[in-house]
Amino acid sequence: MIARNLHGLKVEKSSRNLTSYAGLPMLTELAHQSGLIRDLDSIPGIWQRHGDYTTSDYVMGLALTLIAGGEGLDDMRLLSHDAGLRQMALYDVPASNSAGEFLRRLKQRTLYLLGQVNSKQVGRFIERRSFKRLTLDIDSTLIESQKKEAAMTYNGFEGYNPVLAWLAEANLFLAEIFRPGNISPQSHVLSLLKHCLKVLPAGIELWFRSDSAGYQWAVMQECVDRNVPFAICADLNVAVKEVIEQIPDEKWRLVVRGSDLFLLAETVYAPGCGHSGEKLPAFRLVVTQRLTGQLELFKSHIKYHAIISSLPESMNSEQVLDFYNGRGSMEKAIGELKNGFGLDKLPCGQLLANAGFLQIAMLAYNLVEIFKQEALPEGWKRFCVKNLRFRLLCQAGIVVRHAGSMALKLSRAFPFFEIFEKARWAVLSPALAT
Repeated sequence: MIARNLHGLKVEKSSRNLTSYAGLPMLTELAHQSGLIRDLDSIPGIWQRHGDYTTSDYVMGLALTLIAGGEGLDDMRLLSHDAGLRQMALYDVPASNSAGEFLRRLKQRTLYLLGQVNSKQVGRFIERRSFKRLTLDIDSTLIESQKKEAAMTYNGFEGYNPVLAWLAEANLFLAEIFRPGNISPQSHVLSLLKHCLKVLPAGIELWFRSDSAGYQWAVMQECVDRNVPFAICADLNVAVKEVIEQIPDEKWRLVVRGSDLFLLAETVYAPGCGHSGEKLPAFRLVVTQRLTGQLELFKSHIKYHAIISSLPESMNSEQVLDFYNGRGSMEKAIGELKNGFGLDKLPCGQLLANAGFLQIAMLAYNLVEIFKQEALPEGWKRFCVKNLRFRLLCQAGIVVRHAGSMALKLSRAFPFFEIFEKARWAVLSPALAT
């Protein structure tokens, strides 16, 4: 039975050190253990107001705000006014206007170094987990914004169009390039791919996949030169259509997957020459053919989708298709970054300041993901950050001091106390120390 007794309830202020974010100190400890705090504070050239705050104070203050469910700079004050959290981990959180000034003073060089810190964190996780092969996804997303430097996107609204690099097996964002909204989707894909190949730990076998934004001669040449197998959505230009039309009828086979029916075939296709006259080899071209379900005048009722690939011949056409379709996992990760870490609302009017906000949102996402992988039970690793807040991070507690020691008191009825305690000791593991 749900009681109705608000009228008889007394609301009073308490002088005790209460916290609404009892789980956040585990993430600050993980940031120290993994070397994140040290790396942030070693970045030269980032402005500090009268030496009162370090780089990690600004970055982690905003990152923890996003992790706790805040959506912008103003929400940082909730953490700064949480007496229990201040006593346990965040001794002093910069004011929201100071954090905004910090973002607006970021330059190209310091943004690059901030990205390097994130890449180092990802690299250490990869080395600890001893991955032998990783899949790199590169995809872009549109962020609607009415800020001063926002530009019209191809979807007809003003905003930005960052391109991101994500590692599927690790579920971590490796790097990004923050782009204006009116830029070509193919822009910066090659430079981002080259950067990722540079920052990944040595000895990792890398596979690459992308939508049609990656369908560029130079991107495929880079993959060939670096021995990176790839699967990329091919543009249905005249040359590709001619190759598809030449596929014999008997080469098409029906694939039935539940309610999804389509025809599948494979052929070969050579993309031609680049600007320097070099030729690429012929690649596999995996083609699907579906009925659109609509009969419209002057429009074909058949829809083709082509994937150009250098994946091993030991993989059949369906396996190549399934590998490419695995890109959907990155779309979910981008959705989590936007909806779970505040990226759908950019705080500043300047492009570089918003680029810094994206870097911090990515860092927050990666910190939570590493926490899940390193400290939580198997069944918890699939939780989104909203579930993690509800179950673990945003729990009420009382911080008390006695005889020189500090204790965090949680509710006796807290159902996940054992998981909380195991996670606390897991982030203190010497295996995570750098």
